[in-house]
Amino acid sequence: MAEISKLQIAELDFDTIKNNLKDYFNSQAEFTDHDFGGSAVSVLLDILSYNTYYNAYYLNMLASESFLDSAQLRDSVVAKAAMLGYTPQSATGAKANVSITVTPETSPATITIDKNTQFTSTVNGTSYVFCTANSTTITPVDGVYTASGVTLTQGIPLTFRYTANTANTEQKFLLPNANTDTDTLTVTVQESAADTNTSVYTKATDITTVNSTSNVYFLSESSEGQFKVEFGDGILGRKPVTGNIVLLAALVTEGDEVNGANTFSASGTVGGFSTSSVAVTNAASGGSDKENLESIKFNAPKNFETQNRAVTTDDYKKIVEGNVSGLDSVSVWGGQDNATPEFGKVFISAKPTGATSLSASQIAEIKSAATDFNMVSITPEVVDPDIIDLIFSVTVKYDSRKTTLSSGAVAEAVIDTIQTYKTNNLLKFGSIFRYSTLTTNIDNTNSSIINNLTTITAKKGLTPSTSTAESYTIDFNNEIFNPSTTYEGAVTSSAFEFTDAAGTSYSTAFMDDLNGTLRIYYLSGSDKIILSNTAGTVTYSNGNISITSFKPDSFVGSTLDFTIQPAVNDLVPVRNQMFDVSNTNITVTMQDDAGTGTTVTSTTAAGTVSSTTTGTTTGSSTTY
Repeated sequence: MAEISKLQIAELDFDTIKNNLKDYFNSQAEFTDHDFGGSAVSVLLDILSYNTYYNAYYLNMLASESFLDSAQLRDSVVAKAAMLGYTPQSATGAKANVSITVTPETSPATITIDKNTQFTSTVNGTSYVFCTANSTTITPVDGVYTASGVTLTQGIPLTFRYTANTANTEQKFLLPNANTDTDTLTVTVQESAADTNTSVYTKATDITTVNSTSNVYFLSESSEGQFKVEFGDGILGRKPVTGNIVLLAALVTEGDEVNGANTFSASGTVGGFSTSSVAVTNAASGGSDKENLESIKFNAPKNFETQNRAVTTDDYKKIVEGNVSGLDSVSVWGGQDNATPEFGKVFISAKPTGATSLSASQIAEIKSAATDFNMVSITPEVVDPDIIDLIFSVTVKYDSRKTTLSSGAVAEAVIDTIQTYKTNNLLKFGSIFRYSTLTTNIDNTNSSIINNLTTITAKKGLTPSTSTAESYTIDFNNEIFNPSTTYEGAVTSSAFEFTDAAGTSYSTAFMDDLNGTLRIYYLSGSDKIILSNTAGTVTYSNGNISITSFKPDSFVGSTLDFTIQPAVNDLVPVRNQMFDVSNTNITVTMQDDAGTGTTVTSTTAAGTVSSTTTGTTTGSSTTY
C-alpha cells in the first residue's frame, strides 16, 4: 500500500474518522501487517476519533450559535436579539374588563378598591387568580357604588426584595418566576432599611432622554430564562448605592390557559366590604406564553429596523407588536389604502390571543404605543379584525374495508384535519385560504379515504338598527360567483322580520340578488314573493354588498348574516380581514365505496350520535 502522507480531514462522522486513521497507520512502514481492528491500538484510535468528533461537533455548534438565524439555544437567541436592542416578550396575563358593584353596610362618601384586589375565576375546572390593575375610587350614584371599566389581570402578585451592594459586581436583581408578566412590573427603590422614602423607577425605552439622575431601569432576559432588572451606571441612569432596597413587584401568570374567563367573584373584601358583585364587559383575553424562539428570530431584526420611529406601516406594526402584549397578529395600512380613503390616518388592527375582538384596554394600549412614536400629522386609528366565516360542505368517498374506524370516526378525523388547517393557516392577517392544500390534507386524513369534494361558501354578519333605516356595506373583497344575468341567489341572507312600504309585516323575510340588485322577499310555499327590488346593490367583481335605507323589525340570532359563493376557491384577505371556520360550519358526508350494505355510527360536529343502516349495492352515504 502506498504511504499516505496526510490524513483525510473533511469527514465529520465517527466511523469515517476512525477509518481514516486506520488507513493512515496502515500506510506507514512501521505498522506493516498490524491488525488495528483487534489490537489495543483500536482503543487508542477510538479515543482519537471521539476527540476529533467532539471537537468537530463543538465547533459546528459554536458557529451555529453565533448567528441569530441558526442558533438553537434560547440563551444564544436572546443574546443575539439583545445586540439588536430587542427584549423577548414575557408571558402575559389575560385581561378582562368588568364593572364592580360594592354593597357596604354603611354609606361612606367613597369606596377605594386597591390595586391588586384579588378575584377568582374558573376555566375548565381550574381556579385562577385575577387582580385589579389599578386603584379605583368609587363615588356613589343614587346610593349605588359601582366602578365601571375596571381591568382585571390574571396572575398572583409577588414582590421580591433585594438589598443593593455595589461592592458585589455579580449582584443580579432577578424576577425568579419563569411566567412573570413584565407588563405588570413595578420597580421601587427604598433609600435604606431605616429611611423609608421610596422612588418609583420606569423602564428605559429611549436612552436619548436618559441622564445621570434619571430613575430608570433596564429589563433583559438572563441566560437562565428569567428576567432581570438592571440600573444605570451613573451616566445612563441613576446608580443605586449600597443599602438601597430594591423592590420588584409583578404578577406571575398562567398565560393563554385563562383566555375566555367570564365569571368572577371576590376572593375577599373589596374596598373593605364583604359584599360585592362583578358584571363582565369583556371576557378575559390577551393571555399568552413567553415568546418562543422563532418569534424572537423574526421580530428582533424587524424591531431594529424600526429604530424607535413610526414612518412606514412596518414601523407601526413592529412598535405595536413590541409594546403591546397578548396579540396574535397585527395588520397596519395607510389611510390612502383604506376601502374609503382617509388621508392623514394610519389604521391598526390586531387579533388578541384567545379572542377575535379587542377590549377597550387593548385599544387604548395600542393607540398609546403608536402615538408615542408616530409623526404629529398622522392620526392612528384602531379597528377590530374583520372576520369572514368559511362554511365547508365536504363529501368524502372512502372504502370501509381499508379501516377499522367507523364512518363517524373518519368524519370526526376530517373535521379535526380542517381545524388543524385553521390553526396553522387561518385567523392571521394576510393568510390566504388555499383550497388545494386543505383538500389534500383531507385526503391524507385516513388511508381509507379515496377522494373528497369540498364546496365553500363565505359568511359575514352585521348588526342592523331596528329603529331607524340605515345604509350598510359588506366587503368580502373576493369575487362572487355569478355566471349569468339571470342567476339568482349569489348573495343570500339569514331571516329577519320586515314591514314593507304598505305597512304589511312579514315574520320571515330574506334578501337575495339578481343581476347586481339586492331584493327583499318572503316565501309563499316554494315561490319567492318580492317585497322590494331596491334594497341595495352587489358588485360581483370585488365582493362588495351595499344595502340602502334598511330597517328590519327584528332578526334571528345576534347578527344578520350574508352568505356568498366565491367565484374561485382560493380566498385572499385584504387589510384587517382574516378567515375563520367553526365546527358548526362544517358538514361532512361520508360515501362508502365498498359496495356493500353497512351499519354506521354517525357523530355530528355538535356531538349528536345516531345509527344508520344502509344497504345499496353502490355504497352507502351518511351526512354528519
